[in-house]
Amino acid sequence: MQKTQQEPALVVWFALPYRCSGVCFSVIHRTQVWFHGRIMREESHKMIIQQGQVDGLFLLRDSQSNPKAFVLTLCHHQKIKHFQILPCEEDGQVFFSLDDGATKFTDLIHLVEFYQLNRGVLPCKLKHPCTAVAL
Repeated sequence: MQKTQQEPALVVWFALPYRCSGVCFSVIHRTQVWFHGRIMREESHKMIIQQGQVDGLFLLRDSQSNPKAFVLTLCHHQKIKHFQILPCEEDGQVFFSLDDGATKFTDLIHLVEFYQLNRGVLPCKLKHPCTAVAL
């Protein structure tokens, strides 16, 4: 089977890091069903409520208050909680952490995978990704 010219470009696009203030980090998380980009806190609440407020229902979004950070919105005991995911730089590499750098991840996908298996500092494991609701 012959490859088209567009296929390699697509692979390269996903492999390219995003450069922010001289620091590189991956943008592959933007393709995940649990990532909702620049939605407001209130919109994340609506989405969680629409999907049933079950324990472990979660989504990630861009932080409104810190352009370099992200927010994990998580439902636990029918309460919606928000956890800031902060970038931290070490030897020129960016890591993401929910717990002030005690547990660090090279990208948001690894962070989500870890907290799907381990509760860590969260009130419960990440169990159900909150997806976009078609209206």
